[in-house]
Amino acid sequence: MGFRTGAYAKVWEVTPMSDTSTKVRMSVSRKNKQTGEYEQDFSGFVLAIGTASATKAARLKKGDKIKLGDVDVSTKYDKEKEVTYTNYKMFSFDIDGESSEPVEAPQPVVDDGEVDDSRLPF
Repeated sequence: MGFRTGAYAKVWEVTPMSDTSTKVRMSVSRKNKQTGEYEQDFSGFVLAIGTASATKAARLKKGDKIKLGDVDVSTKYDKEKEVTYTNYKMFSFDIDGESSEPVEAPQPVVDDGEVDDSRLPF
């Protein structure tokens, strides 16, 4: 399966870096159909980017399983050092077993048109 949208990953380490980024060490495995064993398909550090993603990632614990949402991979070549850097980024994810639907506040019941003074701001 590898590092892609919709893949399930296991969290091994979480390091908050700032309000907008958190570094997460994770791995993705796939089941070998011939042996029935799980084989590691991806392992590395992924940067959770954006306030919402970084804050949510900072609450993760070792052993948590997540479903990757919007992800990106970029590379940068440094001519002076003759090294290529690969950066893995995660902009959204769902914690396995947690609903991704936003919880809405209950709406007041429509009544006969009388104004409820308790809800007025003045």
